[in-house]
Amino acid sequence: MIPTLAEIKANLNNALQYMRFNNAQIPTTPVTAKLFWQSFFAAVLCLPGTIYVSAAQPLDTAPTIDLFALLLIDSLFYIISWAAYPVMMHLLLVLHKKEKQFGIFIIHYNWLQVWQSVIFVLLLVILQSHILPDALGSLVSLICLLYILATQAYMTKITLETGWFSATSFVFFNILLAQAILALNQDMMYL
Repeated sequence: MIPTLAEIKANLNNALQYMRFNNAQIPTTPVTAKLFWQSFFAAVLCLPGTIYVSAAQPLDTAPTIDLFALLLIDSLFYIISWAAYPVMMHLLLVLHKKEKQFGIFIIHYNWLQVWQSVIFVLLLVILQSHILPDALGSLVSLICLLYILATQAYMTKITLETGWFSATSFVFFNILLAQAILALNQDMMYL
């Protein structure tokens, strides 16, 4: 299901409110299967940024597989990364007896990824242009990373109706899962 342009705009605006730490402007809407599955369209919007960030990262050694296999593996892991977190979060929310909030959490989480992707791309462009000295570039990178993690924790806190400690724990779980998927992806490049 592909959302309309108006639906994309509304969802991105809602996600932007989390980036501003302002959930008062986000209308409460009932979670439907249509809204849930449409939120995965955010993966399409994030794809160009992900390709740019991946291509801009230098590899220590050249991959041992050909370009077609590399693109196939990267595509597969991109899909896995968008599917693994919702599956694992559903399991965690069932354990925490918060499965009722799963739908709204994933909808807002997916659309928030678009803004986070934009920040990563802009940060990479700034760092590659060498406008900033290295030390200042590192500081800006750290600030951006902390900001992204804080907005994700804020969105988690609001959508799951939980405290900061639990929200932060879910964010760290996301980091661990993402790093595991990335490590597996990189291992596949050197088969």
